[in-house]
Amino acid sequence: MPHNFMWRLLRAAACLLAAVGAGPAQVKLTLQQAGSRSGPDFEPAYENQEVSVTAQVSGKPLWVFDSYYVPIQDDKYYGLLLRGTAEQFENLSPGEWVEARGTISKRAGLPVLLLAGIRPLRTGSPPVPKKVQVADIAGFRYLGVLVTVEDRVAAVGENRGGRVLSIGDQGKFVTIFLPNARREPAVGLSGFNIGDLVRATGIATQYDPLPPYDGSFQILIPDTAAVVLLNRTSILPSLLLTALAAVGLVLALWWLRESRMAAQRRMLRLLNSLGEEIVAASSPGEILKRLGAVMPRVSGATGVRLYVYNRRTKALDRIPEPSDTDAVSIPLDTPLGGLAEAACVCFRNRTLLNIPDTRRSPFINKTARTVELSRSVLFVPMFAQNELLGVLEVGHSGGVRYFTQEEQAATQHLANQVATSLKLQDRQSMREQLFRSEKLAATGQLISGVANELRAPLESIRKLAGALLTRNADTGLGRDLRVLAAEAQRAADIVTRLVSFGRASETDAKLVEVNDLLAGLMQFRAREWTTLGVTVHNLLAREPLYVLGAQGQLEEVFLNLLVHAEQSVLEAPAKEIAVSSGILANRLLVEIGYAARPAESPGEDPFCEEHPETGAMRLEVCRGIVQSHGGEIRFLHTEASRSQFQVELPLAHEERTPAPRLEPTKSQRQLTILVVEPEAAVQRQLVGLLGAKGHRVVPIVSAEEGVEMAQRLHFDVAFCSARLPGLNWVEFFERVRADLGSFVLVTEGFDSDLSRAFHGGEGLLLSKPIQEAEVDRLLAVVKARLEANAAVKSGR
Repeated sequence: MPHNFMWRLLRAAACLLAAVGAGPAQVKLTLQQAGSRSGPDFEPAYENQEVSVTAQVSGKPLWVFDSYYVPIQDDKYYGLLLRGTAEQFENLSPGEWVEARGTISKRAGLPVLLLAGIRPLRTGSPPVPKKVQVADIAGFRYLGVLVTVEDRVAAVGENRGGRVLSIGDQGKFVTIFLPNARREPAVGLSGFNIGDLVRATGIATQYDPLPPYDGSFQILIPDTAAVVLLNRTSILPSLLLTALAAVGLVLALWWLRESRMAAQRRMLRLLNSLGEEIVAASSPGEILKRLGAVMPRVSGATGVRLYVYNRRTKALDRIPEPSDTDAVSIPLDTPLGGLAEAACVCFRNRTLLNIPDTRRSPFINKTARTVELSRSVLFVPMFAQNELLGVLEVGHSGGVRYFTQEEQAATQHLANQVATSLKLQDRQSMREQLFRSEKLAATGQLISGVANELRAPLESIRKLAGALLTRNADTGLGRDLRVLAAEAQRAADIVTRLVSFGRASETDAKLVEVNDLLAGLMQFRAREWTTLGVTVHNLLAREPLYVLGAQGQLEEVFLNLLVHAEQSVLEAPAKEIAVSSGILANRLLVEIGYAARPAESPGEDPFCEEHPETGAMRLEVCRGIVQSHGGEIRFLHTEASRSQFQVELPLAHEERTPAPRLEPTKSQRQLTILVVEPEAAVQRQLVGLLGAKGHRVVPIVSAEEGVEMAQRLHFDVAFCSARLPGLNWVEFFERVRADLGSFVLVTEGFDSDLSRAFHGGEGLLLSKPIQEAEVDRLLAVVKARLEANAAVKSGR
């Protein structure tokens, strides 16, 4: 009893002394207030303020890093950590109620009370841990409170302060922290595996070094006994599940890889098949049809267009689709706008153009954006041996889309195959024309041979009929003899005309009297016209009118025009043809007028389409022959019911005959020219014309010799005949094209098919009879090309 009294007296004295030495009055707070947060960084609301709190000690002192901490809490489960020294906490035990005073501070975001003094109040039972969930601990509510929680282990590790376990799932995790004891070896939380169900009892704390201080919540435990294993998870099922997951992942990756490889193999097969079909196509329209059928499966395209470059018109010719009524020609300098303008940009820049959204592209004008169907477009240049032949357009109207690098590469490959096919088609066209020309030449020679064989017996019949007629002129037999002589003469004239037609290309240019030529043709067709009931008005001039040219070719032209007029008047009400000639501005003008047939509209031009009834020659070819003679053919309607051909030719005089120049003229640039011509007369004419202009000319006869010569020497241009012995001109052109500056094909008269075959500009055409003005024009083109190539090489 005296002992207890003395102890109470000492404690009362100590409290009195503490109250006297407390200095200024302190703010008395509850634990809820002392642990409250404020501001955007969740800092302690009473930080750096001197306060006092009353609470129950809930655990033994713990050494963490460099200080001792004692947890305290109240009856409402609000807690706080006291930070102090071992001497300040040596007489405290869990369950004792104390009054602590000091300054509110923070440790890694956690509010703590820096202890200035502590006064025991009364003893009591240690508090019972608050049973909570992991989600409850991950917040400010239970900081400093003794808690217990059950959950599975999510991770096992260690930090610089001690060993840790992480428990929780579904994105909510809390760390169980066992601090290392001062000057003692670290005690590890060993023996726990991921997935084990554990119960942890300790103080809910926080360690968040950087603001805002709203994370990194943990449970501070004094020893390993605070963590109890409730249910151990077998590692074998985990390993098995992991292995199964790995196998499933490998199988999924393998399946995806095989699917991609199968899709790539299908695309390659489609591309290879499409490439073979393109190369085997016979026309650009067929190429476009095959592209339109396959490209949607290759790249998801919804539209394909093909633009082929026309060197003659300097424009891109769009190949018509099945829904188009006619073809479209797009000039490179003044495009039509819209996608056509973008195609021209692709062609001029010689590079691929990818437009993901045509509504936002600077290459598409605002007016065209409202009417174009394709939303995303890819323009690809078509190359064949570095030669640009056109543009391939691939459109996608399903929305904005950027064509991938693989799609661009595949489309470029197809575009190059299209260019190769177009090149092969041009060469095949030239070869077919060569064979056709050779066949026609052979036919002409056969006709000439047969006609020559018929000429002798017909001449004998005519002479015998004439001899008999002189002795029997007054008898009844005389009339029959005169008819026989006239028919023999007519047959001889027909044979002579056949020989002229068959060998027209072999005749040199000479003076041709056009009135006699037209009168002979009218006499030649007179019997047929009489039979058909056609009336012909001969309005030819009385004086002779001469032109310089090939009589056989001019006969073919005028005969075809007369036949066309004849076929037209057969369907007209008035079967009349009028043929007139005259001089207009020192040029010969021949007019063939006839009554138009009902189906022939005033705006129709017979030179724009083929008329099978006109005979062996198309009217377009007639125009070409007249143009090769320096003239022109016009077709017009003089009245609503009449049509008229006007043939205009340079007028020549009988006393003027062409003579070669003896004095060579100076040329701005001397050219080295190869002439491959087996016909001696034509070769001499070409050598004379070219040599008179100061050029170096090397004449040869065969193509084989020309190939050898072109490989040894450099020639600026080669004049090559279309009819060569042995190696034909197509094969000769293919062998020497890389060694020549330009190539001129000398044809047997105008040939429209060869003209179209050479529209790409690789070759030039010179038709017989050769005229000096045409040679001068071709040489000017050759010089311009040489100067352009020199400028490109010099970098100008």
